[in-house]
Amino acid sequence: MAATITSVTLPNTRWAAPKPEVQRLHALATVNFPLRMSARRLALHVRATPPQQQNISDAVQESIKHAQEACAGDPASGECVAAWDEVEELSAAASDARQKQKEIDADPLEAFCKDNPSTEECRTYED
Repeated sequence: MAATITSVTLPNTRWAAPKPEVQRLHALATVNFPLRMSARRLALHVRATPPQQQNISDAVQESIKHAQEACAGDPASGECVAAWDEVEELSAAASDARQKQKEIDADPLEAFCKDNPSTEECRTYED
């Protein structure tokens, strides 16, 4: 039996071929457009995390205290208005977090029946 080698695969081709000019052009593009390149890199590292209920309620309490302190001298000042706007936004965020938690804790069958009351699984029979 005779064996023939039909192809050879080299795992490391660094020594076989010179570096292509594309890498140098890529480096120049990075220098010319640093913000665009860094924005792409930053986008990979950003992850949104859901707010936690306890942290939001603590933040609401702290912002209420801050708003009361800001409004102690002049209730019509811009700082007072901004502080109460912050309280309002944090209260809305806390309310949204509570509502989302209720939806998560709810029974999936109840949610399904709420959307599809005529299905067989959702029918109620009286004796």
